[in-house]
Amino acid sequence: MFSGYKQSQPFVWDILLSVESYLSKYENRDHALDRLVTWDAGDLHRLVVAFLGVRFPMALALNKSDLLSASENIKDVQEALPVHGAHVGVPMSAKEEMNYVWHHVKGSLHHEARKEVKEPTCVDKDHYAQDCDPPTNDAISSSSACGSSSLPDKMWECLSSALRLREPILVFPVSDMMTYEPLPGMDEAITKSVSLPNAGMIACLEAAGGEAPTLWDPMKRRYVTGSPNVSSDGRRAGEIHSKKEEARVTSLRDVLVLKPGSRVEDVFTVLKWMKVLGGEFVRAEGAGKIGDKPKLVKKDDLIGRHNRILKIMTTKRRNWQ
Repeated sequence: MFSGYKQSQPFVWDILLSVESYLSKYENRDHALDRLVTWDAGDLHRLVVAFLGVRFPMALALNKSDLLSASENIKDVQEALPVHGAHVGVPMSAKEEMNYVWHHVKGSLHHEARKEVKEPTCVDKDHYAQDCDPPTNDAISSSSACGSSSLPDKMWECLSSALRLREPILVFPVSDMMTYEPLPGMDEAITKSVSLPNAGMIACLEAAGGEAPTLWDPMKRRYVTGSPNVSSDGRRAGEIHSKKEEARVTSLRDVLVLKPGSRVEDVFTVLKWMKVLGGEFVRAEGAGKIGDKPKLVKKDDLIGRHNRILKIMTTKRRNWQ
């Protein structure tokens, strides 16, 4: 189990000692690691749980919290945490979340229909439907009254809790370490990927107090390409001499989300899989934040805050120049 996940010896030893400490404290079994012949299936399961709790910590989505019988069960689960690798339990209701989504998806469809039939809609961004069904043709062409309630934010709370347990690594790939121009091949991924929020989801984001993705054009209602590092008069970040104006223009457009422990080679592999880069790895430069002097980074260097802005050079120069 440990070798399969390529865990270091110190990490494995910490897990073993924590299990031994537990057995000594709660079952009066001192030096349990020296007496493995006395272990049973329950002890082995406890070891696996201890490993999972550290290597793959979990946040539990306690669904159907709107049922009458749920409150007591949710209380019991939350009081038992952490257990079996789970550290957080968040009560939530899929029905409540989906009602909110359907309401604003319907609002997006109303917006499209209104362009042709010019009929009014009843979308109120501060409220959401309690019992809205999926939108139908009739719903698109006519207005409807919807109930209201507070914003359902348990999904966000659950995701936030999971991220806090094991924060991902953010990497910003660029083609130039001075102007921070994005890689040419990223245009396809950031405008046509099926994982991008659609118009209905963006309506939900905005109704919840958030903002649309940077490259979303609200007039064209689609994603558009473009570099953020260009001033209003067409000058690029490297051509601007005013520090104040340069700070306003210079930004990082693209980001990759990787798991903790990722290395420079992993970033290269992901970009090749996305067909953004091609050829073989030559070298890479990294920096921690905008304005930092770039430094050479090795292929097996861990990604962190000190080198999260990356320029990877390959044998196919057209991919990164």
